[in-house]
Amino acid sequence: MLIYHFRIISEEHEDFLREIQIQPKQNFLDFHINLVESTELLHCERASFFLTDKKYKKGVEITLKTEKRIVRKYDEDLDQVVTESITLPLMKHAKLNQYIEDPHQKMIYEFVGRDRFSFLIELFRILKTDDIHSYPRCVKRVGELPKKAEQPVPPAPKPISTKIPIPKIPLPEVEESTKLNDIVENESELAAIENDISAFIEEETTNQEVIPPAMDEDEGFSFEEEEAMGHIEDYDDLDSIDKPYSGFDQNSDDY
Repeated sequence: MLIYHFRIISEEHEDFLREIQIQPKQNFLDFHINLVESTELLHCERASFFLTDKKYKKGVEITLKTEKRIVRKYDEDLDQVVTESITLPLMKHAKLNQYIEDPHQKMIYEFVGRDRFSFLIELFRILKTDDIHSYPRCVKRVGELPKKAEQPVPPAPKPISTKIPIPKIPLPEVEESTKLNDIVENESELAAIENDISAFIEEETTNQEVIPPAMDEDEGFSFEEEEAMGHIEDYDDLDSIDKPYSGFDQNSDDY
């Protein structure tokens, strides 16, 4: 049984090396899976193998997913260069022995995902073996590729409030009030208002009841009359007060 022994290096990372063995009848997708696993690459979005010449000049491209390319080629019948769209061969359909003819075939493998890497591949030797192994397999592994730091998972967005906003109704515009200085007085109206007030006051005075002065029940005279009588403090000669009443104490029958 023949075995292809490939050596894979990286121009960007000198200490990186992988050696992978694979059967010629296996396809490029098997090669791709083993290479990704051995280098611990994740989140593959796009990947391609390019067959190259000895100086790693790209030729035929074999892709992981269906892709189209615009290519220019010489048309012998038209004797001119024409442009056409072609669909690239897929890894899962392309077997290695269908594309590899040179015993030292060189290739370029490009990986595009969260990280982007490019590797140089060379068919190091072709082995004939009777050993029973599962292929493809990585037989030599040196160095690791730098990985980008995992990006923090953004927090889940807060649920949008279901509150219905109340529209603000604009207040009606208020016209500017007239300045007091601009008001013109009407003398005839003011005179009529004064006459009405005077007539009302006169009518209220005429209808007002006259309340007689209150009388003291014990003394039999009004409080106003009591006020008219002089106070004892108002007399200077206290002896003159007793003269009108001095005869009453001589004869008891006068009482």
